[in-house]
Amino acid sequence: MKINLAEFVNKNETVAVALSGGSDSMALLHYMHKNAKDYGFNVIAINVEHGIRGEQSKNDTEFVKNYCANLGVELICYSVDCITYSKNQKLSLEEGARKLRYDCFFDSITNGKCDKIATAHHLRDNVESILLNLFRGTGLKGLAGITSDYDGKIIRPLINVKKEEIERYVLENSIPFVTDESNFSDEYSRNFIRLNVLPKICEIFPDAEKSIARLSSIVKLEDEFLDELALKSLTIKNNCAIIPVDLERAIFNRVVILALKKLGISKNWQKVHVDDVYKLCRLQNGSQIILPKHFTATKEYDKIIITQISNDEFLEVPFSLGKLNFNDNILTIEDVNSPVDLKDGLYLDLDKIPNTAVIRTKKDSDVFVKFGGGGTKKLNDYLTDVKVPLRLRSTLPVLADGDLILAIFGVAISEKVKVDGSTVNIIKITKEEIE
Repeated sequence: MKINLAEFVNKNETVAVALSGGSDSMALLHYMHKNAKDYGFNVIAINVEHGIRGEQSKNDTEFVKNYCANLGVELICYSVDCITYSKNQKLSLEEGARKLRYDCFFDSITNGKCDKIATAHHLRDNVESILLNLFRGTGLKGLAGITSDYDGKIIRPLINVKKEEIERYVLENSIPFVTDESNFSDEYSRNFIRLNVLPKICEIFPDAEKSIARLSSIVKLEDEFLDELALKSLTIKNNCAIIPVDLERAIFNRVVILALKKLGISKNWQKVHVDDVYKLCRLQNGSQIILPKHFTATKEYDKIIITQISNDEFLEVPFSLGKLNFNDNILTIEDVNSPVDLKDGLYLDLDKIPNTAVIRTKKDSDVFVKFGGGGTKKLNDYLTDVKVPLRLRSTLPVLADGDLILAIFGVAISEKVKVDGSTVNIIKITKEEIE
């Protein structure tokens, strides 16, 4: 067994091998410890006891502790209650164990105990994952199999190594290991593929593992290219995703998936959510659907906007000159010298603003007198006329006296406070979003 560890580890890094005590992880620890000096990195180990197999699981941890002590390798140990966690989170034991295991991995990185985690996933594991993803229904990412993900913090040095090579290395180097009896139970979906499906495939197609792995490498390259292409059409601003409606279906779907992940919806979305977002492209302006984790997707003219649902908190502060941090906006209200070019911003006659005026968020009862005439109309109707997106209206700052809106920051001023020939004191109002 020969691995170019320089592809995975940099000099002076500390790598923690995820060590269960099984033959694969024991082989990986032995190999990395044996070659660490030549490549110039440090090796430690990390063991997570999942609380699934009772005393046997604890005995495996003791076995790992003794082996690491004899080898002179530092060991980090974690113990978690996977059964309770999986039940509370409504996850399978497989999913719950993986989630908790990776939480422990990243805890060790965050606390400075190591720079990277090395897992012992090998070629057959990768093939099993691809088949598992295929049977569950997957896109290209699932066919790419197991990758060195999480910004390179999780590495897989054995990913292209055959299981038979690992077994031979263990035998040649007399490496002790423990056997997890749950690996021989087809109760778990991965084990069912390992024990029943893959052997049958390999009987008919002896090179099936190599062929599936080759597919994985091809798909991975193409998937990365399509992601780069899709990202060019995605804008993320203030926890809001903006997607053009005129994209090709395949790219649009990919952009939606990337948007959901960047907004923090990495596991809860399903294909039906992506399909529903695409349907919005053909619906009228303002059409909306609900997405997981309190997000919505809304059709806004030639774009789809994905954003988290606002709590619509009502805010109100007294009107005064100066700068104000208001609802994630910087509002500036300043005196200006006359004469000014009234076309380059929003200018008001200060003396026409009542002492009872306030700066607040809007109410349904608000009315607005359009600048230049046109009578009084409901503020909501006016905002529709000037195409202010629905998602922004509840947080939009307005200058109001009772239900009468005197100015809408960043949008318009009312006829009631316009600058005219008798104006003495002019103020300018501006709104800048906090990035």
